[in-house]
Amino acid sequence: MNVESMDDVADCLLSVAWNIFPLMGKPPSSPESRPEEIRSLLVDACHDAGMRAREWAAAHGAGTEEDRLPFLRLAEVGTDANLFLGMVSGTLVVDHERVRRRWAEIEALVHEAGELTGLIRGGRGIGRPSRLGDQSFSRVRP
Repeated sequence: MNVESMDDVADCLLSVAWNIFPLMGKPPSSPESRPEEIRSLLVDACHDAGMRAREWAAAHGAGTEEDRLPFLRLAEVGTDANLFLGMVSGTLVVDHERVRRRWAEIEALVHEAGELTGLIRGGRGIGRPSRLGDQSFSRVRP
Protein backbone atom coordinates (compact mmCIF):
# COMPACT_ATOMS: atom_id res chain seq x y z
CA MET A 1 0.00 0.00 0.00
CA ASN A 2 1.33 3.40 -0.93
CA VAL A 3 0.67 5.74 1.99
CA GLU A 4 1.41 9.35 1.16
CA SER A 5 -0.94 11.28 3.41
CA MET A 6 -2.58 11.14 6.80
CA ASP A 7 -5.89 10.52 5.01
CA ASP A 8 -4.33 7.36 3.51
CA VAL A 9 -3.25 6.38 7.03
CA ALA A 10 -6.80 6.86 8.28
CA ASP A 11 -8.13 4.65 5.48
CA CYS A 12 -5.57 1.99 6.36
CA LEU A 13 -6.40 1.96 10.07
CA LEU A 14 -10.16 1.97 9.50
CA SER A 15 -9.73 -0.91 7.05
CA VAL A 16 -7.79 -2.92 9.64
CA ALA A 17 -10.53 -2.31 12.22
CA TRP A 18 -13.21 -3.26 9.71
CA ASN A 19 -11.40 -6.49 8.75
CA ILE A 20 -10.98 -7.62 12.37
CA PHE A 21 -14.51 -6.65 13.44
CA PRO A 22 -16.40 -9.53 11.72
CA LEU A 23 -14.15 -12.08 13.42
CA MET A 24 -15.27 -11.00 16.88
CA GLY A 25 -17.58 -13.57 18.43
CA LYS A 26 -17.04 -16.14 15.66
CA PRO A 27 -17.13 -18.83 16.77
CA PRO A 28 -18.99 -17.74 19.89
CA SER A 29 -16.43 -17.31 22.60
CA SER A 30 -16.54 -17.90 26.30
CA PRO A 31 -17.12 -14.86 28.52
CA GLU A 32 -13.42 -14.65 29.41
CA SER A 33 -12.03 -15.24 25.91
CA ARG A 34 -8.57 -13.72 25.48
CA PRO A 35 -8.77 -13.75 21.65
CA GLU A 36 -12.09 -11.89 21.82
CA GLU A 37 -10.64 -9.39 24.29
CA ILE A 38 -7.61 -8.80 22.06
CA ARG A 39 -9.69 -8.38 18.91
CA SER A 40 -11.94 -5.90 20.69
CA LEU A 41 -8.90 -3.92 21.86
CA LEU A 42 -7.42 -3.93 18.33
CA VAL A 43 -10.68 -2.86 16.68
CA ASP A 44 -11.13 0.01 19.13
CA ALA A 45 -7.48 1.10 18.91
CA CYS A 46 -7.37 1.05 15.10
CA HIS A 47 -10.76 2.71 14.72
CA ASP A 48 -9.91 5.46 17.21
CA ALA A 49 -6.49 6.04 15.62
CA GLY A 50 -8.09 6.14 12.16
CA MET A 51 -10.56 8.79 13.29
CA ARG A 52 -7.73 10.78 14.92
CA ALA A 53 -5.68 10.52 11.72
CA ARG A 54 -8.66 11.80 9.73
CA GLU A 55 -9.05 14.77 12.12
CA TRP A 56 -5.31 15.43 11.99
CA ALA A 57 -5.38 15.43 8.18
CA ALA A 58 -8.26 17.90 8.15
CA ALA A 59 -6.38 20.24 10.46
CA HIS A 60 -2.79 19.83 9.22
CA GLY A 61 -2.75 18.24 5.76
CA ALA A 62 -0.76 15.23 4.61
CA GLY A 63 1.80 15.20 7.41
CA THR A 64 5.31 13.84 7.25
CA GLU A 65 6.48 10.26 7.26
CA GLU A 66 7.43 10.74 10.91
CA ASP A 67 3.88 11.90 11.71
CA ARG A 68 2.40 8.85 10.01
CA LEU A 69 4.77 6.24 11.42
CA PRO A 70 3.05 5.42 14.77
CA PHE A 71 -0.32 5.17 13.03
CA LEU A 72 1.02 2.84 10.35
CA ARG A 73 2.83 0.71 12.91
CA LEU A 74 -0.45 0.33 14.83
CA ALA A 75 -2.15 -0.86 11.63
CA GLU A 76 0.65 -3.37 11.07
CA VAL A 77 0.55 -4.57 14.69
CA GLY A 78 -3.23 -5.00 14.50
CA THR A 79 -3.00 -7.00 11.30
CA ASP A 80 -0.19 -9.22 12.63
CA ALA A 81 -1.89 -9.88 15.97
CA ASN A 82 -5.14 -10.82 14.23
CA LEU A 83 -3.26 -13.16 11.89
CA PHE A 84 -1.53 -14.88 14.81
CA LEU A 85 -4.86 -15.21 16.64
CA GLY A 86 -6.17 -17.10 13.63
CA MET A 87 -3.10 -19.32 13.69
CA VAL A 88 -3.56 -20.35 17.33
CA SER A 89 -7.29 -20.94 17.06
CA GLY A 90 -7.45 -22.71 13.72
CA THR A 91 -4.86 -25.46 13.98
CA LEU A 92 -5.68 -28.97 12.80
CA VAL A 93 -2.73 -30.57 14.55
CA VAL A 94 -1.88 -28.88 17.82
CA ASP A 95 1.78 -28.18 18.36
CA HIS A 96 1.87 -26.87 21.92
CA GLU A 97 5.30 -25.29 21.56
CA ARG A 98 4.30 -23.42 18.41
CA VAL A 99 1.05 -22.26 20.04
CA ARG A 100 3.02 -21.06 23.07
CA ARG A 101 5.41 -19.11 20.83
CA ARG A 102 2.53 -17.57 18.89
CA TRP A 103 0.81 -16.51 22.12
CA ALA A 104 4.04 -14.87 23.28
CA GLU A 105 4.17 -12.98 19.97
CA ILE A 106 0.50 -12.01 20.28
CA GLU A 107 0.95 -10.67 23.80
CA ALA A 108 4.04 -8.69 22.71
CA LEU A 109 2.02 -7.19 19.86
CA VAL A 110 -0.84 -6.33 22.21
CA HIS A 111 1.63 -4.58 24.50
CA GLU A 112 3.04 -2.64 21.53
CA ALA A 113 -0.48 -1.73 20.39
CA GLY A 114 -1.14 -0.29 23.84
CA GLU A 115 2.05 1.78 23.71
CA LEU A 116 1.27 3.04 20.21
CA THR A 117 -2.28 3.91 21.21
CA GLY A 118 -0.92 5.96 24.11
CA LEU A 119 1.54 7.70 21.81
CA ILE A 120 -1.18 8.47 19.27
CA ARG A 121 -3.57 9.77 21.92
CA GLY A 122 -1.02 11.92 23.71
CA GLY A 123 2.03 12.39 21.55
CA ARG A 124 3.37 15.44 19.77
CA GLY A 125 -0.02 17.06 19.24
CA ILE A 126 -1.11 14.18 17.03
CA GLY A 127 -3.44 12.59 19.50
CA ARG A 128 -5.63 15.39 20.72
CA PRO A 129 -8.91 14.08 22.13
CA SER A 130 -11.43 13.25 19.47
CA ARG A 131 -14.21 15.78 18.94
CA LEU A 132 -16.45 12.85 18.10
CA GLY A 133 -16.69 11.48 21.64
CA ASP A 134 -16.44 7.79 22.43
CA GLN A 135 -15.86 5.93 19.19
CA SER A 136 -15.61 2.41 20.66
CA PHE A 137 -16.41 0.63 17.44
CA SER A 138 -16.43 -2.87 18.92
CA ARG A 139 -19.15 -1.94 21.41
CA VAL A 140 -21.86 -2.10 18.73
CA ARG A 141 -21.42 -5.87 18.65
CA PRO A 142 -24.17 -7.75 20.60
